[in-house]
Amino acid sequence: MTIYNFYFFNKNGICIAYKEWSREKRAAMSQEEEFKLVYGMLLSLRSFCSKLSIKGGQQLVQNFRTSSYRMNYMETNTGLKFVLNTDPDADGIPDLLQSIFQIYIETVLKNPFADTSKKIQSEIFHSRVDEAVRAHHCYT
Repeated sequence: MTIYNFYFFNKNGICIAYKEWSREKRAAMSQEEEFKLVYGMLLSLRSFCSKLSIKGGQQLVQNFRTSSYRMNYMETNTGLKFVLNTDPDADGIPDLLQSIFQIYIETVLKNPFADTSKKIQSEIFHSRVDEAVRAHHCYT
């Protein structure tokens, strides 16, 4: 099992952090186009689930799976969106996403000089996310 890559979008749909660990195939588009495509898909999935819901209340997409990967998703109440693409059989990813959110709180939100509307510049954030992913039992 492995963890392929990570996207982190702010509430305005801007990808403020991205990291690859084990990505075999490159996208046939620019990185900015890829970010927009992923974000648009997240909004579409959320809308799709809401419209086809059999129960009332907010419907949360947690992941979707293909034959070759699983896109794991977490959204906060403030509109931050975290995505980790993994092997389809990877487990424990919701906890890892929550850990990454905590790293964000500790290293970016609590920093009075950080601009949360732009790409994350904190090397501490990036290194701690990398450490958390590499320490996860599904990382190979």
